[in-house]
Amino acid sequence: MAVYGYAAALGIVGCAPPLISCVARVSSAKWLAMSYVVRPIPITRVKIDKSVMTYLMNQGIVIEIATYAWAIDGGGTRILVDTGCPAEVQTASGFPATQVHTLREGLVKIGWRPGDVDLVILTHLHLDHVAYAEELGRATFVVQERELATATNPHPAYEGFYPPVLRELLGRLRIERVNGDREIVKGVSVMLTPGHSPGGQTVLVETGRGVVALTGICCIKENFEPPRGVRGISRRFILPGIHIDIEELYESMERIAEASDIVVPIHDPSYLEVEQIP
Repeated sequence: MAVYGYAAALGIVGCAPPLISCVARVSSAKWLAMSYVVRPIPITRVKIDKSVMTYLMNQGIVIEIATYAWAIDGGGTRILVDTGCPAEVQTASGFPATQVHTLREGLVKIGWRPGDVDLVILTHLHLDHVAYAEELGRATFVVQERELATATNPHPAYEGFYPPVLRELLGRLRIERVNGDREIVKGVSVMLTPGHSPGGQTVLVETGRGVVALTGICCIKENFEPPRGVRGISRRFILPGIHIDIEELYESMERIAEASDIVVPIHDPSYLEVEQIP
């Protein structure tokens, strides 16, 4: 895996590419027991039609969702998942949003600073997940090869999700490409979960209460836990409304559910008041 060079610079020892079964070593030279917590960093509240989150259902019902960055805390490497996006950028894109925190404010609230972040795993490259990336100047960004290829040369059917400003931003970042499922550091892995976007990746985090999945698809809790007696076109899940391949999306949701003990749908507003998971 390409992040080997990054790992060596951080002092992640005893490994050769791909970065599998590597353990971060802190300055005390004691090996870390990898049991992380995930800290939600709320960035914006967003008003949307519920059908955006529930395919072919709930048209005309306005709900509030949220955008986040997610700090993975507990190891020698400071890892962030996604960066969030300024409210004015989302509003200009047709999704009325209000700011909860800037990324900098959110990081300070958990005791971090932008310069502390070593590694950022981007679930996908829609602008609401990556717009603050340039504030993390020393970080390396982990992106699926398929997603990067799409973002730099998007199909006309969904080029609105990958505007020119995004391509310019990506050109200024230190990016490490991955292909498929990989362990990034001990206890933190990515799993390719396409369907919402061509190269979406779900982040799997080992915690004291099992594996937490930060979904690589834009969804809310109702997608994975439909209300009793309510189903969409799928019996098991309510599929999210934004997708590029509905069959891949369903299969990715199955993989996420089967690979984890705790599913964290990355746009669910319930995490606005949550300090850590689990």
